[in-house]
Amino acid sequence: MSTVRFVILYGLVTISAGFAFVVHLALRNQNVALGYEVEHARNDAARLRSQINQYRLELGAQRAPGLLQNVGRVERGMVEPDQVPTIVVGGAMRPARASGRPR
Repeated sequence: MSTVRFVILYGLVTISAGFAFVVHLALRNQNVALGYEVEHARNDAARLRSQINQYRLELGAQRAPGLLQNVGRVERGMVEPDQVPTIVVGGAMRPARASGRPR
């Protein structure tokens, strides 16, 4: 009877050791997968940080008044309010005199 008991216990120990090994391999595989995922997330965070810095530089450059005036003049065809050309339609061919005898 002790031999049968020994064989049963030996089988249970062998099965539990095999199960523990399989669980160990599964946890190790999951740990490696999580490591790759963390590395990917760190790379994404670094890329996004550099993109944010680039956008901040672009925003600062666009807020510069010289650049805004250049974009307005060149790309949009805008002029400053005091430089607007005035065209008089139906007026005299010659401008009126500012001084002298009235006609």
